[in-house]
Amino acid sequence: MSLNSIMRIGLSGMFSAGTSLQTTGHNIANANTVGYSRQRTLTSAQRGLSLSYGVLGTGTMVLDVRRMTDEFLAGRLRAQDARLSQFDTVDMALGDVESIFGSVDNNHLGTAMSDFFNSWSALATPPVTMTLQQNVADTADRLAADFRAMSSALDELSGDLDARLESGVGRLNALLSNVAELNRLIIMSESSATTANDLRDQRGQVLDEIAQLTRAEAIERDDGTVDVLIGGRTVVTREHVQALTVTRGDGNGSGAGAARVTTVAGGYAVELGEGALRGLVEARDEQVLHARARLDAVAAALIDKVNALHAQGRTAGGGSGILFFTGDSAANIALNPALLADPTLVAASRSGLEGDTDIALEIAALGQSGTAVVDGQSLPEMFNSLIMDLASRSSASTDRVFAQAQIVDSLGTRLDSVRGVSLDEEAANLALFQNAYEANARVISMVQDMFDTILTMV
Repeated sequence: MSLNSIMRIGLSGMFSAGTSLQTTGHNIANANTVGYSRQRTLTSAQRGLSLSYGVLGTGTMVLDVRRMTDEFLAGRLRAQDARLSQFDTVDMALGDVESIFGSVDNNHLGTAMSDFFNSWSALATPPVTMTLQQNVADTADRLAADFRAMSSALDELSGDLDARLESGVGRLNALLSNVAELNRLIIMSESSATTANDLRDQRGQVLDEIAQLTRAEAIERDDGTVDVLIGGRTVVTREHVQALTVTRGDGNGSGAGAARVTTVAGGYAVELGEGALRGLVEARDEQVLHARARLDAVAAALIDKVNALHAQGRTAGGGSGILFFTGDSAANIALNPALLADPTLVAASRSGLEGDTDIALEIAALGQSGTAVVDGQSLPEMFNSLIMDLASRSSASTDRVFAQAQIVDSLGTRLDSVRGVSLDEEAANLALFQNAYEANARVISMVQDMFDTILTMV
């Protein structure tokens, strides 16, 4: 064994320890970097030198700087995070719907409905006066305005959900482009048989963001790139992206102006996976649509029942009863303009005789518990049932979000235990590799001393 061989062994040890020190420092520097996977330097003994009396070691070598992660666990976390994003988006939309309707004890429309039926109760107490008729017309006008305002608020919420869907698709396209660009950089970086750890971490972080918008499947190729599939459709292939767009009027029952997501190329529809985008569509087409249908049912029942009774009545002047409300839903309900212009046209009885208020009594009864209008419920009970249904849906949604968040937190903790940086562990590694570096430097120093000794002997 020559002194040069011993020198090379020391140099290989210094290089290995130095590489480990640099990797450890890199870990410490990125301890708080979101999506970063800690790295480890893998070393191995170099091939020994076979001699007649045995095999002598020739030092160490660095095999790889490995990224410590669990891709299977990361994929599971993305899938569960996509579901959480969907649940959370629906939950927030339900909160918005609840704020529009209020609660059983505090809702503007319920109060307006009570005022309306109370005004008929007052009119049912003889004598019928123009002041009482004016009060009926005023409360009816306010009630109709509340219905329209609530319907308009639901329209605005649907429009907001559509706008957020379009914005989310734009963000998704940008992220897909980021994946394609990182694919290109990874191919270039790994062309020399090295692993682009930091670039792979960046791509993983982008895939995590994509998962929050929609569940996507990432399939890694042998060249290190990933193909991204959404709803079974490939939207990223190496460096190529198929962008998504939002179109209107899909004829699926969600309305002529409803938004859906398709790809530009080929024009085929993409089934959104679980995620915030799917949550936006679900909130609009299921939760908001359900609330609107229930509200329209209350408005339609009010219009039909009140109109049917009022048309049977006669005014004090002998005139026939006219339709009380116009329209057929919460969006267009309104008091008959003729009644606004002349409140004396409000009919209180069928006979028109003084002291007869049977029509007023029957209309007032529509607002009383026990008066079945639709499915055994009075009109106020129909509306209260709607509010309680919303409260039940919201409560169930909140519980669903909480349970899903626990699943995500559990998976996140498990993944962090694999790829997360422990500063205590890295500090211990610093001391270990520093000692190794200094020990190998001592070997080199010793060889230099031996060289000097030989030179002085010559």
